[in-house]
Amino acid sequence: MDPQVRQTNPMMMNYPQPQWTQHQQPISPNQPYYQQYQQQQFTDNSTSGPPPPPQINEMVSKSQSSDQDGALTNQMSNLSLNNRQPSQQNDSLKSNFQNGQNVTLSSSSSYANQYPTSNSGPLYSNSQIQQQPTLAPNSFNYNNQPSQQQEFRQQPPPPPPPIPAANVSGNWNQNPIKTTNQQQQQQPVVPSLPLASTTTGYQSNNAYDGQQQQNGNLPPNYPQPSQNMYQQQNSYPPPPPQMGGQQQSMTPVNHQYSSPYGMPTNRYGTTPSSPTGYGSMSPNTSPFNQQPQQAQNKLDPDAMPSVVQVILEDKVKYETNSPVLFTTTVPASVPPLVTTIMENENQIIQDGGCASPLFMRPTIYQVPISDDIIKTTDIPFGVLIKPFDDQEVDRKIYVPISPSEIVRCNRCKAYMNPYNRFIDGGRRFQCSLCHHVTEVPQTYFANLDHNGHRLDRQQRPELCLGSYEFLATEEYCHNGVQNNRRPHLIFACELTEASKPILNILAANLVEIIKNFPHDLGYPESMPPMFGFITYNSKIQIYDIVNNGHAHVICDLTTPFAPLNTFLVDPLIHMDKIEKFFERLPQLYDNEQMDMQTILGPVIEAALMSTQVDVNNWINKNIVNKVVNTGSGDQQSSPNDTIPCGKIYLFHSTLPTYGSDSDTPGRLKQKWTNTVDELRKLMGSDKEKTILSPLTNKYYIELGQKCVTDYATGVELFLFPPPNGFLDVATLGELVRLSGTGSIYKFYNDFSDTFLKDLKYSLYSSFAFECVLKIRTSTGIRPNDYYGYFYSRSPSDVECAAINTTTNIAVEFKYDDKLTEDEHVVIQSAILYTSLSGQRRVRIHNIALASCTQISDLYRNACCDSIINILARMAVNPLRNGDKTIQQTKEAIVGRVINILTAYRKHCSQPGTSLGQLILPEALKILPMYICGLLKCDAIDGGPETNPDDKAYAQLKMLGSFISLSQVFLYPKLYKIEYESESETDTLKYSQIRCSAYKLTSAALSYVLENGFYVMIYITTNGCNNVKFLNGVFGPNVDSATKIKTELPLPNLLTGESQFMHRLIKKMETERKCSYKIFIIRQGIDKTESVFRSFLYEDQKIITRQAGDSKLEGLSYVDLLCHLHKEIRAQLN
Repeated sequence: MDPQVRQTNPMMMNYPQPQWTQHQQPISPNQPYYQQYQQQQFTDNSTSGPPPPPQINEMVSKSQSSDQDGALTNQMSNLSLNNRQPSQQNDSLKSNFQNGQNVTLSSSSSYANQYPTSNSGPLYSNSQIQQQPTLAPNSFNYNNQPSQQQEFRQQPPPPPPPIPAANVSGNWNQNPIKTTNQQQQQQPVVPSLPLASTTTGYQSNNAYDGQQQQNGNLPPNYPQPSQNMYQQQNSYPPPPPQMGGQQQSMTPVNHQYSSPYGMPTNRYGTTPSSPTGYGSMSPNTSPFNQQPQQAQNKLDPDAMPSVVQVILEDKVKYETNSPVLFTTTVPASVPPLVTTIMENENQIIQDGGCASPLFMRPTIYQVPISDDIIKTTDIPFGVLIKPFDDQEVDRKIYVPISPSEIVRCNRCKAYMNPYNRFIDGGRRFQCSLCHHVTEVPQTYFANLDHNGHRLDRQQRPELCLGSYEFLATEEYCHNGVQNNRRPHLIFACELTEASKPILNILAANLVEIIKNFPHDLGYPESMPPMFGFITYNSKIQIYDIVNNGHAHVICDLTTPFAPLNTFLVDPLIHMDKIEKFFERLPQLYDNEQMDMQTILGPVIEAALMSTQVDVNNWINKNIVNKVVNTGSGDQQSSPNDTIPCGKIYLFHSTLPTYGSDSDTPGRLKQKWTNTVDELRKLMGSDKEKTILSPLTNKYYIELGQKCVTDYATGVELFLFPPPNGFLDVATLGELVRLSGTGSIYKFYNDFSDTFLKDLKYSLYSSFAFECVLKIRTSTGIRPNDYYGYFYSRSPSDVECAAINTTTNIAVEFKYDDKLTEDEHVVIQSAILYTSLSGQRRVRIHNIALASCTQISDLYRNACCDSIINILARMAVNPLRNGDKTIQQTKEAIVGRVINILTAYRKHCSQPGTSLGQLILPEALKILPMYICGLLKCDAIDGGPETNPDDKAYAQLKMLGSFISLSQVFLYPKLYKIEYESESETDTLKYSQIRCSAYKLTSAALSYVLENGFYVMIYITTNGCNNVKFLNGVFGPNVDSATKIKTELPLPNLLTGESQFMHRLIKKMETERKCSYKIFIIRQGIDKTESVFRSFLYEDQKIITRQAGDSKLEGLSYVDLLCHLHKEIRAQLN
């Protein structure tokens, strides 16, 4: 998603090199595991905490609750412009603040940016603050009721001070708080939307009446309303004004223009000679200080629920100097947001009996006892499972290996877990999932204490922790051969004229990468994986590195074979020969004319066969002749009795078109007749599925399945397409999707730096091979659908040839029976895998959830992060398969959100609430904003401006992205860069702002936008400190934006400004586990400015295709809220 070749909009997703720490020595088993881990990790720096998070103008305190008539009585606010005056019941409550009682601000204080300091008076200006009412003692805090541990941790810190006015955007006067009495509940509402009622005889009030009553006159940003403003039935307000050169009409795409490589073009394909408009900007046109549509005609966008504000609130809520950020509880409680966990790098999540939210994150933390509530609310019931996490590499998370034997339930085969109940003096246990009673083996027996707990509970991780591992026995291994082969890593590089630079980069860097390859974290004394190297064009060259790098050439492509059985090389023994081989490799082909065409499928087949017959990868050479029981009698083992495991790294740059369909397996064809523009015309239309669906011959699908079932070898693709090139990512992507790796990397020009970072990260994050994942649940529910990268031979098992620390799978559950109200709902994830050392292990993750009978409990304990992630996967999956069109996909997404919000309004809002208010559940108040981004992202909405490969690439990334990555896909992060006003050393600072054009001001030095594929640095040209900033970032000779050479990489200078920018970008790469290519865009100069603005997802998006009659095309955030409100009212009426 390269903005500079964005007629094609190439999306680059790259991964960085992680920070590696020295492996810790195994801990003693004589202490409880959580004490051992905490002592081990924080012996020297336990007093050091993370840097204080940004302060926010809100105080959170604990309160109690009681539900009235099944409605949700959580602490929420009515933010209505129709009813600005506080209710009279609050006069007696205002004195509570002065009497020293706790004051709990409603969630809408984050919109109004107010703080309780006085007990009377009108609404004040931006420099003043407003008193908030105190809830009655029996009211409920909208946050989850904390456990005793959480209460102790959350109560002592005093309320944080407010954000300085300079760092807060928006008009505080425009956001009053509507309060209710003690017996009524409070819900956050957006201001009354200017929509006419669908019922006869009722009109919704004007959106600005309340403000006019309170302040007398409206602010300058708002027009004076008339009495009959927006009185048309079921109509929207007038269209928004033009902003910063934005055109309201559709910008046509110039399909005849094909820009030269590197020529700046915009996202929508208009040429540099296009007229000024959304596709290009005049130097005199600026998006700064432009009043948005909402501010001029409808609503204040700052009054809408803000993703940025929610992130800040959560950081403040969990602010602590303790080395432990969060401790899991039984039953599980709603954890911190993913953003809070990732930004607190110096803190850990402690296992208190349930798996860390980094491993398992459900969509709801209280499960209804029947599916009637799930059907009523339409909230997806599922869980995101991430078997391994990157923090294990840094030793921030320790998953212990239990020394115990494997004990399982005789009926459901669930593994021993902390929720099992031991009975009959410890001689039997009752399964927490199916309640079957199983005998305890004599070797596992231990006495019970007076509470019925085993005396050795703290010495066995499976009895006290939510995550742990077992060493697998022979019955878990293929043909009963245990720890048989060392994993392998094979590098296969295309050898054509276009790929020569790639070969040179690999030859220069692979030796150092292999030398620094990490060992198995759970077995430091283990040997590293084996390595092999292949090149290919119209033939296949397999290199025998041990024997002077001799190349065995395969010309018969119809039946690939293994030419030698010593293909793999041990780096511990033959590192000198590996070095000599890569020194000579570029010289072998420097003076030769390379092929222009290439193959692909036969290369993978030959590599797989070579690993099968190889004799160098056996851990114990004597095991080859061992007599084993294969089920049909004792036989002598051979390499064919075992499965090799590992990865193949493919470095590919050309569509495999060599040969003919009859004699070249895996041959692909161009999908256009004239130029790639022929394909672009189909993007965004109903015929798009003919491009983005895998080919019908199923060759690569069957090859991906074979990689899993027969060879346990995953495939990772590093693609280097030419400008405007086509590699059919939709078809080739099936290899990585089915094999489980899910890793596709796309690079264009200037790829060497990001390419090496991604390669190192992918190699160093490889954790497991030959994986089988099994999900077991409590009686009454079962897994129904899976979303992610995997292959499934049966509905109950998920298989992956290789997975890394970013691999995750979403599971949706289905009810079979009614659940028991007083019992926990247990979900157990068990993954059988082979480690880097060749050990066969079983990793277990458990989570126990409380059950509920009220809809209000379901909404209160919903996890918005998980819900939007699963909804995005559900939307992309049928779209990439061709089962739905874009319009059908969008309608399905919005329809489900309407059902979720309508059920909340119908069953949880207080009686008598006006239909003119859009009431949102507190836990899901930013769900509409994420849905707005989902409707605009390239994975769904990519049109003619998007290269077909880029859209297929975006869909694959969305299908397998964890929350931390999907969040920036759906809501890009926008940072404002400026100097600290109180600093004497001109120190830079950054602050995240809302993703909208009206937040851009000329006072900022620059803006940095991260969208999950690349980073854009937007340089402003009107700031007073721009010269000093430009000198510090780009060099002393750059005193204006026109002198910046945007085609060059961002300089890495020794100045404070340069180091600040690089630290910020490195922080983004660390959080996303990817490396970013950086693009520099200058305000009013570069035509790619339109690409930057197209990712401001709160604004209206200009559509570059015929959108038909759909009302969901390009809606702004406020327009989407209006649409949701209209549909909710229609359903309620």
